Amino acid sequence: MPHSRGGSGLTLLTSVRDDDLVLVTAAGEIDAASIGDFRTVLAQACVVGDKLVVDLSRVGFLSCAGLRVLEETSRTRPSLAVVVTVPLVLRVFDVTGAGEALDVRPGLVEACAAARA
Repeated sequence: MPHSRGGSGLTLLTSVRDDDLVLVTAAGEIDAASIGDFRTVLAQACVVGDKLVVDLSRVGFLSCAGLRVLEETSRTRPSLAVVVTVPLVLRVFDVTGAGEALDVRPGLVEACAAARA
């Protein structure tokens, strides 16, 4: 069953697909005001399923703290793929090198396939 959490300019929706893949969709900004919610939702998602996709295609800003949460999550949940399409957010991944450490995909279909691989 989908679970939604919103606040501080960030909306997070968690759903399970095909009983094995957890999808966390974020919309808004991941910054100092919303990082706690982001961390909590990803931690909860790791408990629910083995495979995790984080869809950031509706995120306009991602702070370094947000990147750290994704990197921490990837250590907990190796079957993690991240959807990134917004140029500013892609730039954060490129500049920091996080794009090499995380499995970043251009779309949801590709990310789901990567997480299941």
